[in-house]
Amino acid sequence: MSLPGKKIEVNGVNYHVYDEGQGDKTALLIHGMPDTSLIWKDLAPALIKDGYRVVAPDMIGYGKSDKPQETERYAGEHVVADTLAIIDTLGLKNIDIVGHDWGAGIVWELVMLKPELFRKHVCLAVGHPQSMFAHMTMDDVKENWYMYMNTQTHAGDLYAYNDFKFLRESLFPSHPDLDEVCGRLADPKAMNGMLNWDRANQVSSFYLAYVQGDLKYDKCKVPTMGIWSKGDIYLSEEWMTKTEDLMDAEWRYECVEGSHWMMLDNSEKTCELIRDWFAK
Repeated sequence: MSLPGKKIEVNGVNYHVYDEGQGDKTALLIHGMPDTSLIWKDLAPALIKDGYRVVAPDMIGYGKSDKPQETERYAGEHVVADTLAIIDTLGLKNIDIVGHDWGAGIVWELVMLKPELFRKHVCLAVGHPQSMFAHMTMDDVKENWYMYMNTQTHAGDLYAYNDFKFLRESLFPSHPDLDEVCGRLADPKAMNGMLNWDRANQVSSFYLAYVQGDLKYDKCKVPTMGIWSKGDIYLSEEWMTKTEDLMDAEWRYECVEGSHWMMLDNSEKTCELIRDWFAK
């Protein structure tokens, strides 16, 4: 399921994009794995009430957007280019941006590449990418086992087998709406699309580039609030809190109750924090 929207073709891919509200400022919401624009079902109407035009695409491989089967099409540089093309096509101005999970990874790239486009930034669960690589421990690698598992040949078959037993119990055990997720991933093209995100952006390759000195990041120049949830079983709080050292703009950190999907199972608090950050 997705929020209602329209089709926009960018760089040869049809994106399904929710675009509602008449405000002179824009909130751009970018979801991650394994979701769709539907995860913003509470935040989007709240921001519209605050006077925003709210734009929330189904990212490539998800929901009603195209699901190319070629792994390379999901590489970060292509997805960043797609998102910039959506901004340009829709003529978005005065942008406040929110990213979650893989969506947060894309948003970090955007705010560092084009800081002039964005007024404020919220990262949900995922801190500055340099913080992630600089502070990675063996415990972090163990917690992120799924990013390696997803690159394996039969991962999709394993996840779908026996009514998604492995996916339900091991991959996304804390997801608040697993039936919806499994319903979408029953389509092999959708499953392959999800896995292509980790196949095309392999964390071991990024980490190698970082330790060799070939991967460098600038400090973030866009005022940023990071929100991490106590029930997150995938990402370390330290990765988020150490982001403060990599900011060249205002930084705010908030820790909330809930799972990795705090916008679903702690919606009221998460929405309140985001609205407050954007209002200031």
